[in-house]
Amino acid sequence: MDFIDGINTFVRVAQAGSFSVVARALGVTQPSISRKIAALEAHLGVRLLNRTTRHLRLTEDGLAYLHDARKILDSIAEADARLGKANDTPSGLVRLGSPYAFARRYLVRRCSTLLSRYPQLRIEIVSSDIEDNLVELGLDVAIRFGEPRGDIVARHVGRSSRIAVASPDYLAAAGEPQLPLDLITHNCIVYSNPIIGPRWTFQSNNTHETITVTGSFASNSAEVVREACISGLGITLMPEWLFHDDVASRRVLPVLRDFSPPDLPIYVTYASRRFVPPKMRVVVDYLASELGREPALAI
Repeated sequence: MDFIDGINTFVRVAQAGSFSVVARALGVTQPSISRKIAALEAHLGVRLLNRTTRHLRLTEDGLAYLHDARKILDSIAEADARLGKANDTPSGLVRLGSPYAFARRYLVRRCSTLLSRYPQLRIEIVSSDIEDNLVELGLDVAIRFGEPRGDIVARHVGRSSRIAVASPDYLAAAGEPQLPLDLITHNCIVYSNPIIGPRWTFQSNNTHETITVTGSFASNSAEVVREACISGLGITLMPEWLFHDDVASRRVLPVLRDFSPPDLPIYVTYASRRFVPPKMRVVVDYLASELGREPALAI
């Protein structure tokens, strides 16, 4: 067995979550991919993947080995680079994780510019409002809000101010809260994401007040929360950029304007490793530069 080829195949399968996807990408048969994984498992004496007819999941040993396997491949690539054998032209696939609403507003057009600059580069945006582990999702780079958690490299690129808003119809029926404590009597739309959730903090005159809100509607999707608010289901607290156009057109109105929710820091993150491939380096550097110049996200 070609041990390095087996490791490379395992990493590809773990990232893709599919034997057939990797087989098509490499131009080989699916059984040949399966045999390479089986040979690697036999060599290591552990099961790396649990396979069913529909799903492919890393075992606990597989998840731990994926971290080490990437280090092995990075070390080889780094050695090649030192000897001048590696191509410094950014090429290949970069899987970029981001909340859907942020990707739609800030990333898609910027990726278009980046791809025209580097024709051999490919980008896949993986949209999720839940900040899962980068390795488990097979992500190379991810946009993260709030202070980073876990063993990752995090590059601070901006800040997201937040705003409490409601539709004119809701405020006409329920009245406008004057103090954060008034939210207890209102129907609040909760963004069921750990970075915000039902505990809303406001600050004024160097004091902080945290209110635990409740309501009849919640979602883990920022876009769904936005639509629910516009539809008049209640008050919500979300990043200001999400409602920028809606506030300008008065589809929603700001409330509690004398009380400022704390900003959320924005990071471009990637897994900790000594060697960063050219394809990842250009994506990280480009996003950091571009997002850092965005007025709505200014640090």
